[in-house]
Amino acid sequence: MIGVTSRWAGLCVGIAGGLCSAGAMAEDAIPEISVTARRMAPAASEPVFSTTVIDQAALDQYGIGRLDTVLRDIPGFSLFRRQSSQASHPTTQGVTLRGLGPSGAGRTLLLLDGVPQNDPFGGWIDWSRLPPGALDSVAVTRGGGAGPWGNAALAGTIRLQSRVESGTGAEGEIGGSTFGAGDGRLAAHGDLGRAHLTLGAAGHFGDGPYLIRADQRGPVDQRTNDRGGVIRGGISVPIDDETSATLTGSTSSDTFINGIAIAKSVSQVTDGALSVVHAVGADRIGWETHIYGRKGNLPAVFSSVGAGRAVVTPSLNQFHVPSSAVGGNGLIRVPVTSTLVIDSGADIRSVDGSTNEQFQYVAPAFTRVRTAGGSELITGAFSEATWMPRPTVTLTASARFDYWQLTDGIRHETMIATGAVLRDDHYPTRDGTKGNFRLGGKFDVTDTVTLRAAAYSGFRVPTLNELYRPFRVGNVITEANPTLKPESLDGLETSATWRATSKLSTTATFFLARIDHTVGNVTIQTTPGLNAMLGVVVPAGGSLQQRQNIDRVRSEGVELEVKWAVTSTFDLTARYLYTDPKVTKNAAGPSLVGLQLPEVANHQAMLEAVWEPRQGTLFKLSGHASSGQFDDDQNTRRLKGYVTSDIYAEQALNDSVVLFISGDNLFDRTIEAGKAPDGTVTVGMPRVFSTGIRWRL
Repeated sequence: MIGVTSRWAGLCVGIAGGLCSAGAMAEDAIPEISVTARRMAPAASEPVFSTTVIDQAALDQYGIGRLDTVLRDIPGFSLFRRQSSQASHPTTQGVTLRGLGPSGAGRTLLLLDGVPQNDPFGGWIDWSRLPPGALDSVAVTRGGGAGPWGNAALAGTIRLQSRVESGTGAEGEIGGSTFGAGDGRLAAHGDLGRAHLTLGAAGHFGDGPYLIRADQRGPVDQRTNDRGGVIRGGISVPIDDETSATLTGSTSSDTFINGIAIAKSVSQVTDGALSVVHAVGADRIGWETHIYGRKGNLPAVFSSVGAGRAVVTPSLNQFHVPSSAVGGNGLIRVPVTSTLVIDSGADIRSVDGSTNEQFQYVAPAFTRVRTAGGSELITGAFSEATWMPRPTVTLTASARFDYWQLTDGIRHETMIATGAVLRDDHYPTRDGTKGNFRLGGKFDVTDTVTLRAAAYSGFRVPTLNELYRPFRVGNVITEANPTLKPESLDGLETSATWRATSKLSTTATFFLARIDHTVGNVTIQTTPGLNAMLGVVVPAGGSLQQRQNIDRVRSEGVELEVKWAVTSTFDLTARYLYTDPKVTKNAAGPSLVGLQLPEVANHQAMLEAVWEPRQGTLFKLSGHASSGQFDDDQNTRRLKGYVTSDIYAEQALNDSVVLFISGDNLFDRTIEAGKAPDGTVTVGMPRVFSTGIRWRL
């Protein structure tokens, strides 16, 4: 822990001192003012849909854990694998909700202050760029359809709000874990004339867990290693008493070793955004707009491990994987009357990306090189009316229309030694339109009972990664598919909340979703040898998959939540999800009908107890449980269920400094995260303890 602290102390003092000094100089020059970025209130329709909000106080109760660790307290939230983002490859960090998605692309839109954070090329999330301590709140909407959000919000939306401070100050945290890893974060802010400046930095370094189950490890296996950081800055300027403009920018780099020395990836992202917000009272017109740009690169080496895990060879060298996105969105809110509000808006996002990679390794070198990629444009507009005829009734209806276009799709392959062209595919431009809707109502039947119902539709255009990028992990080969169709969803849900007392409430939600053309990794071949259709050689002990549209998937389930303030200092929260997504129609592969989507557990549960015996002292004990799930579309490789326990405690040393300690997976339960065709099992995070300090000046 001492080593961890010393590495970060210099950076923290330097940034805080510089920015706080700027704020102090501003205070000497002019009278003290309060300058902050403005925000519009949540939509009046938000209570109609299934939304959970995590506030700043709750976000602080996870030590140095990443945001995906925080969100796993919401059953149904999942990355592609049962693995923390601290120990998983970037391409497996796509997020979905309620089990609506059988691949790593994710089906959930994630926004930071109104700006999309999903990777332009693959749709996944770089969680290392989003430290929980830098956030004011997280709102997770499960379901809800396209609504205001459009493409990528098929399973729901996660909205992050950065902390907004006024005046001059600094805050941060430093921590270390039993792996010898360290995390640190610092943010400082100050007024400079009429402007308000913010600057933040976060970083992490060190080893993580082994990824292979202990009894199967070989000489080539080592702990994961993850190191990197992000720097983010912003300036907010008031245009008038009700309008502010905010310019933000960030740059980050994250280097990850995926449990084998040569399996290295480097995620690099630079982005910027300009936001203008006109936030007023509920009785006047308000609006906001965001313009953004993002550029990234994700070079990565994948490996193949021989029998006994004694020999490893590279299987794919993605030496240059650039991607970029530019876009914008806008919203105007018109209070027509005191009981009727209309939100209207539009958005556009244009992305480009490609993979440049060496493949087909024949010792001592790769023999072929490939370029594959394309461009994607998606734009849409919506309007939503929310009517509150009585204080106890909220009704909402919206319509949305989107246009999408795929252009410049290519796949070019040559021999490295001779330059001979093996493949030169240029895919035709495709485009289409999609209309979506959502309807809903919330009714306070009595002072203690609230009913809610909603119906909605949504869609998702396949990512450039799914369309054009083939890849290989170990001996499992996955081919791209440039003919993929957009996914579409129709869903409905009903909910009842009973407030038995002022301290005890229970919510039960039933949901049903039908997804057409969902993109899955469909098994093509499990025997070694050449697959003539795709021109791919399947290695011994491996398999060949291709991304394909599955005609129809039906998912139904139940969410339960109980909150009980047992005493003024002791709270209990329990959450449970049952979901059962199954293939109900697939003409191209009828053998999938009746099978469950991979990577989805039927049962997930969370129990949390928080005790705050006095101000400044807090203890939290939580448990997570998940039933078994399948790791493949054929439902032949089953991952076992698990139950884990976590603990967190904090003690305020004074008004500014808090000491915290946490333990995850206290009983060191084995969490099966994946199972290869040859039976090799990858595992999730083992027991790990961490400690650190958090301060605010």
